[in-house]
Amino acid sequence: MKEVIRGDTEPAHIVVAQKAIDAFKARYGEGNKYRPQIFCVKYRNKAYQIEVVTRKKTIAATVITGARKLGRVYGND
Repeated sequence: MKEVIRGDTEPAHIVVAQKAIDAFKARYGEGNKYRPQIFCVKYRNKAYQIEVVTRKKTIAATVITGARKLGRVYGND
């Protein structure tokens, strides 16, 4: 599967997004499609939140850097 990292392109964000993708693969493999999982990854004494979603042909990791829109909050369908 192709790995896509979305969000900021700072080196620290790329590193933590790759760690989150690796953790997701170790836990679910290529399963759990279309259900976002949020991982908290510590890197250089700072915690980052990364949302990982598996789609048909890609695994997408998005670094959460700011406030989320209310449409993405759990329970708002």
